[in-house]
Amino acid sequence: MTKQNPILIKILAFWVCLLMLTQAAISASDHKPEISFDIWDWTAPAQDLDLFRTWVEDLADLGFTRLELSVPWRLLEPEPRHYDLRWLEERIRICEHAGLGMRLRINSYYGGATPDWYTGDRWLDAQGNSVPQGPPSIMDERFWNHYGPLCETIAALGKGRDILYNAFIGIHAELKYADWWSYDEATLTAWRAAIQAPRPAWLREVVGELPLPERPEIPPATQGVPDTIPTSLAFIAFREQCWREAVLCFEKAIRKGDPDARISAPLGESFRRQSASMANLDYWGLTRGASQVVHSYDFFRHAKDPAWMAAASVHAFQGITGLPVVFEFDGTPTLEGLGYSIPHLLALGQAAASAGAGLKFANNSYSKTLPSQQPLLRELIDIWRHDWKPQQPSPGQDTILLFCSKWANYTYRESTEWLHEAQFGMYKLFRDAQVPVRIINEDNLGEDLSGYRALYAAFSPRTLMPASTQQQLSTLPLLLIEDFMDIPEPEATGEGITAGLAQIRASTSTCPLGPQDVSNLGPEYQYALTLENKKLLAYRPKHVVMGYPVGSLYLHDELPTVHQGLVLWALGHDSRGAH
Repeated sequence: MTKQNPILIKILAFWVCLLMLTQAAISASDHKPEISFDIWDWTAPAQDLDLFRTWVEDLADLGFTRLELSVPWRLLEPEPRHYDLRWLEERIRICEHAGLGMRLRINSYYGGATPDWYTGDRWLDAQGNSVPQGPPSIMDERFWNHYGPLCETIAALGKGRDILYNAFIGIHAELKYADWWSYDEATLTAWRAAIQAPRPAWLREVVGELPLPERPEIPPATQGVPDTIPTSLAFIAFREQCWREAVLCFEKAIRKGDPDARISAPLGESFRRQSASMANLDYWGLTRGASQVVHSYDFFRHAKDPAWMAAASVHAFQGITGLPVVFEFDGTPTLEGLGYSIPHLLALGQAAASAGAGLKFANNSYSKTLPSQQPLLRELIDIWRHDWKPQQPSPGQDTILLFCSKWANYTYRESTEWLHEAQFGMYKLFRDAQVPVRIINEDNLGEDLSGYRALYAAFSPRTLMPASTQQQLSTLPLLLIEDFMDIPEPEATGEGITAGLAQIRASTSTCPLGPQDVSNLGPEYQYALTLENKKLLAYRPKHVVMGYPVGSLYLHDELPTVHQGLVLWALGHDSRGAH
């Protein structure tokens, strides 16, 4: 037997312990939330270097981990192909000295950031008018011929540093149009090229080879009936594709400067009635090259909404993109002006932190008050320190896939948010029942979803989706529950009480679409509810069709738990049809 050296054993034991402690420290570091703050390049803390240093040191003392700084194009490229990065390098060094990482928002237009020498197309509305701030067209090659090399140069400067990058090329510094502002000549030229033969796959998916005009009209508003006009569908798909291509151009430029660069996707929520005009519901497509999502929660929209909607919005980004999410609070003066109370804001913070999001403060660099002197910031940071939980997906066999179709949002362009309630009311129903949920949409159906418990399609009529998506839904190897399979008829009403498994109301004044007769599904189905001459809640093994907008009723009916009970009953229909 070989004699063991006790000194060597002690040395090895010491190094093993040290390695374990190091790994534990790294693991702990990985499980801390990002806490970040933005400074816009047109505000005083960015322009005055000494003031910038004061703000950065103040943020570091508060426990912030990252500073987001917008970087003005005109300052860094004063003449074509002539780059002067001294302004940026000085600010990077200050952040590094304070121990803060950075996120650089490369500003192409806001606050006069576009260089005077740039001659490319700018965004135009359908009447040919300029739009606010005049963003350069993202479909103009002249833009990418200059903005791309600038991004490459900046990324080369940041190589090996703790820096994330995002593209400031859309409205509100997000990846979106904000309105039907896609009528500049460069974009219309791209449209005319796309509709010619052979058409790209993304266009054939939605309209095949149907004839399309050389200049598309703005898709009209809807009133309870979705717009399935081929030109509308094609224009919506085209604008989505424009953003995918723009983001890809940005990613290529950044990674040409640094192949290991990390990219951040700035996205506002888009499960809403304006999703088609904003063109930012492509959560999946806009984030394929990103390391994180910075989510700008729409505080203008949600002033009277409960805190669970913040968690739902975070979970939508997490579920669809598979990426870490940072939840962005708007500027304190804006929040106060919108009527938010401190308890309401803290409740939103608790909801977002509990959902596993990081924290970001936006639009506070206009203030003359240092961050440490702003009480709301301190209270929210404290919430993230105590209530934040790292994102830990539940086991698939326990988790419901909550499918919220983006094409339903694209084709229903309504005057109220009833569609959002119909879809995300189901999120609240499952969460209240303590059933784990992962939110997905059409882009996630290519994944292997076989290990999940079931899929619930919340107000997502199949006939509004591309044929390939319909095929993917019909062949899923798990229980599928749907509000409706087909487009519901708006004139269908049902004010009475159902008979059968439960006595419920199946309509609400907040949703223009009521219960639908589903008796035409076939002889293999049974029906658990009837209402007047309608049959509802059709079921067979592996498939259930509710026949009414369950999410809307869960949010607005006097007896929401009855609707919850019906959904939980429907979850019992496995391959054996057992309850």
